[in-house]
Amino acid sequence: MEVLFSFFVASILLTLSPGPDLLMVIAQSIEKGAYTAWWFVLGLLTGLLVHTSLLILGWAQFIGERPHVVGLIKWFGFIYFSFLGLKSTVAFINKKDKNPTAKLNATKSSYVQGVLMNGINPKVSLFFWLFFPGFLFSDSLPIALQYAVLGCLFIVQATVVFGGVIFFANQFSHFFSRYHFGLVSGLLWLFLAVYLVVD
Repeated sequence: MEVLFSFFVASILLTLSPGPDLLMVIAQSIEKGAYTAWWFVLGLLTGLLVHTSLLILGWAQFIGERPHVVGLIKWFGFIYFSFLGLKSTVAFINKKDKNPTAKLNATKSSYVQGVLMNGINPKVSLFFWLFFPGFLFSDSLPIALQYAVLGCLFIVQATVVFGGVIFFANQFSHFFSRYHFGLVSGLLWLFLAVYLVVD
């Protein structure tokens, strides 16, 4: 239990550390509201579930040992996130973010964006591959089962942390509404695109 508790605490600290996921959840919460932000977070959690499954099946190591596969995934992500960044920036410039239909479409696509943001990021898969083995907690249980438990714990803490971020971001949404968060989201997507391909 001590190992699992240490893993849980370490996971919370990692999730709270400033990074693309946390910054994007804050931007989504302030710019588009809690409902859309929760759909985005659900997409992020689905991406974490994908990487946990890859780890259990041994595919995380398979991908990590094949640089050309990692490279293809990175460049696909770079193109997709650059597209989202430019689209969000252009929408802000054209003030399309004030259109109710645009907001509805953004809500529908937030889940998919969250899934892809984590799901096609090989750095997350490699992180799981390097981080999880240090917290294996049993000599008798199958490693795959231990990875499943650790993956569930990671997803649980991420749900709690992101939920708290959404709550507090919405408490200050009126204060931050004067700032250009439509533009911030676009810049964050572009930052993520660059972050994905930079080692």
